[in-house]
Formats: sequence, C-alpha cells, structure tokens
Amino acid sequence: MSISKEEILLISSDSSTAETVRKTFGQSDVDLKVKKNIATGVKASRDSQIVLIDSRLADGDCIDCLRSLNDLNNDLISIVMIEQDKRRTGVDALIEGAFFYVTKPLDGDELRAVLQRAFEHKRLRRESARFYQCTVEEFLRRKLKGYLAQIQKVGNIALYDTVVSEVERALLTLAMEKTG
Repeated sequence: MSISKEEILLISSDSSTAETVRKTFGQSDVDLKVKKNIATGVKASRDSQIVLIDSRLADGDCIDCLRSLNDLNNDLISIVMIEQDKRRTGVDALIEGAFFYVTKPLDGDELRAVLQRAFEHKRLRRESARFYQCTVEEFLRRKLKGYLAQIQKVGNIALYDTVVSEVERALLTLAMEKTG
C-alpha cells in the first residue's frame, strides 16, 4: 500500500528523531509537521490524524501528551516512540489509547511498516463511518452500481428486473422487521 498524500504530526524536541522520520519517507507525499512540545502539538492536532509522540518532551511525557490529545480529538491514531528500557511506558501508552509503540533508536523499516498499518487503519475507519452514516437506499445504490453496469453491458432486461425485484423484496423485509 502506498502511503502517499498523508499527514503525520510529529511531537518531538529531539532533532535526530525528526531527521530519522524525514529520511524514512524521503521524497514521498507524506506531509510531516513537527512540533517540539505538548502545547504546540495539541494546538496543531485535529481529528482522525496520525501522530508520532516522543516519550520525553520539554513540558511532559508521552502519556501526558496522549491524554491531552485524546481529550481534544476524536479517532486519533497515536504512535509512541520510547527508549528500549522503557517498555512499561509503551504498555501504559497502549492502555491510554495509543495505536502502537516503537522503540528508539528508530528503525526506518519498522517505522514505515507501523505507519502503513496506521494509514490502512485510518482508511478502514473512514470507510466504516461512511457505511454507518449512509441510508439503506444509499448503501443499496452503491452495492448495485457494479451489478447494473454489467446488466446494461449485456442488455439483459430480465436480469435487471430480477435484481430490482430482489432489492424491493429486501427493502420490504427490512421494513416489516422494523415495524414489527
């Protein structure tokens, strides 16, 4: 999966961490925004964003940052970067709602794999929300769009009538179930 045209918010005061993250993505279409502390990171954050959080920051730690971000945003995907000997901090971050944690020094391949998984998770969340928010009619229209194109391609009127009849039957069944 390509990780193009995505945005990552990095909250880290460590310039070597920021450089490693930049090198990991090179010339790709990933837009990396770097903030050096919790206060500016929280101000720059928004819903459904992917955030990389360093374990130690000037105004707190990754757990403080996670709590502040989660208080303000919905569906944030947070990845915490911890030192090798601080795995308990990683577990605490997961308990606080982090998506994943990685250990420092950062490994570019590992970071790329974790972020690809985060981007896929974000895409699936969007898709799931779209399905939950659509009406039955919108759902059926999307579902039938492919079928109808094939039916029109072969010009089979009987098949079209069968599909429409099945949809009407499904809608009637659904209506009867809802009304008792």
